[in-house]
Amino acid sequence: MEQQGKRNNNNLIMIISLFIIIIVVAIIIAVGGTAKSVTRTLKEQTEANIKFDNNKINVYLFYGDGCPHCEELIRFLNSLPDKYNSYYDLYTLEVWYNEKNSQLMKELVGQLGKEVKGLPCLIIGDQVLFGYSESMNEKIKKAIKEEYLQVDRYDVYKNYK
Repeated sequence: MEQQGKRNNNNLIMIISLFIIIIVVAIIIAVGGTAKSVTRTLKEQTEANIKFDNNKINVYLFYGDGCPHCEELIRFLNSLPDKYNSYYDLYTLEVWYNEKNSQLMKELVGQLGKEVKGLPCLIIGDQVLFGYSESMNEKIKKAIKEEYLQVDRYDVYKNYK
């Protein structure tokens, strides 16, 4: 009788352990399944695409179609850890063949007290970065994160309108 009670206890412990393992695996799958990865591309957008989200900052990338430095920059942005996807929305505006986007770039850069010095032109908050090289990677990551953490986030386009 005592032996059967021990077997029942062992069976109960095994069932509870198995149940806990199943729950843990289900949680891991659920959390892993909700991770959202964003692949950013140099697709031409216009002012009409720009939206505002109180939970993210807007980053504006003015680029030239076929510009190798612009393509390198977009590859870098794609390589950022997934957590950055929750920090910002990227607006890619082609300027070599789109006069309205070119004019918008000049006006937004002017709003920040600067002149356009080349492409790519990346605007993060009140910072403007021209050109691209790997040496800029940390500066870009820092600018995105710092602007995201600001209480009073600055959006040059919102202030422009």
